[in-house]
Amino acid sequence: MTAEQALGRALRRPRYEIIPMRGALEAARALPAHAVVTVTCSPTRGIDATVELAAQVAALGHVAVPHLAARRFASRSHLETGMSRLTEAGVRDVFVVGGDGDHVAGPFDHGCRLIEALAEIAPGLRSVGVPCYPEGHALIAAETLDEALDAKCFLAGHMVTQLCFDAARIRDWLQGVRGRGVDLPMHVGIPGVIERRRLLGIALRIGLGDSTRFLRGNKRMWGRLTGPSQFTPDALLDDLAPLLAAPELNVAGLHINTFNQVGSTEAWRRKRLSALASTAGDVDASGSPSSAAPDGRA
Repeated sequence: MTAEQALGRALRRPRYEIIPMRGALEAARALPAHAVVTVTCSPTRGIDATVELAAQVAALGHVAVPHLAARRFASRSHLETGMSRLTEAGVRDVFVVGGDGDHVAGPFDHGCRLIEALAEIAPGLRSVGVPCYPEGHALIAAETLDEALDAKCFLAGHMVTQLCFDAARIRDWLQGVRGRGVDLPMHVGIPGVIERRRLLGIALRIGLGDSTRFLRGNKRMWGRLTGPSQFTPDALLDDLAPLLAAPELNVAGLHINTFNQVGSTEAWRRKRLSALASTAGDVDASGSPSSAAPDGRA
């Protein structure tokens, strides 16, 4: 498979991420039918808002994947109540994060503890995803991140990268984790279409130091990010395409952070698919995602 063909396949069935805030359900309605839609956990709105929005997204016919932040659950009973609501709504897939911040609301101080509890509380779950950090984490030591991912690879079904604008950094990091035996399928986190300066603010806030330094040294990408109007991830995708086509890296697909800007992101995705179809004969330009498991494998 060529890089263009791999990119076309990934764009036909990406994962979409939305934020639980006003207008989020309307954003989900604008997505293609039966899309995989992940729902983040807002530090201000709390885990219950994530659970409720995920249930509503599932009712639209999407594959809803709530982000369950371990530190946000006040008790095991709180987790059981949330999982009961999700099960009733037909949600069978979750994404487990630790939850930033020093405050731990209950018994789950990190993601592994929550995943272990889920195995007992919700044994019928189809897929558990976990985050990964090619550029590290602003608040967590690299050694701690490595140890956590090594432990989670026996408990989870796939991993998703934090936003990173440096495809070479993602490749080098992924080769390293593959070399030490972490074989989870990986989805690459990319931004959707968003106002450029807002995206730069997000990148700086979540600690993408190396990525922003890379951008400053890459005039093409830096200009795209700091100029007027909106950012589109075309240049980043061009750099990522060879990774998508490399079977030994096991890159399952793309995870689009929409920031709830679904309309503009979907218009861009379909346009990019159409452009790929004109250069790669077997790329489907319909833009409709095929039926796939939440880990991205057909």
